[in-house]
Amino acid sequence: MSLDQVVGQELEWSQPEFMRRYFTLRNDSGELATLRFDSRSLATGECDGASWTFKRTGFLSPKVTVRAVGSEVELAVFTPTGMGGGSVIFSSGARFQMRSKNFWRTEWVFESEDGSVLATLAGRPHVFKDGGVATVAQLAAHLPETPVLLLLLWYVRVIMHEESAASAAVVAAI
Repeated sequence: MSLDQVVGQELEWSQPEFMRRYFTLRNDSGELATLRFDSRSLATGECDGASWTFKRTGFLSPKVTVRAVGSEVELAVFTPTGMGGGSVIFSSGARFQMRSKNFWRTEWVFESEDGSVLATLAGRPHVFKDGGVATVAQLAAHLPETPVLLLLLWYVRVIMHEESAASAAVVAAI
């Protein structure tokens, strides 16, 4: 199943097993994408017959690099902002902005440079099994970057949730 077949549909990100950092993106017809964390910050994502790695690096100036599996060449670099969003620049020169749609940071979008919404993600993180709902806009159906944007939305969401949970645990321990 390809992304152009699911435009406008609600796609569900889910974590099939508690405590396993493996996620699937599905609709009623079946699986569309997967994201598997291989370590704390390294994940492998698959969508539309292609595979990429996502890796968070840096402490004071963090970024997420995206590479085709088996390649050392960066396909894209996501640079977060202080409020949880950020921008991604692809090696092709394509640029997209990720931003939160609400104060509670439960709804996220990737937008093109002109502000058109390409992909969305909604849902609150859960303590035991995480999940959310994603959609792909018609405008994004044939963009070559769309599979990476969908996976990157979820990757960033998972990392942000885990970091905020870890911060809360430290504060609670004080």
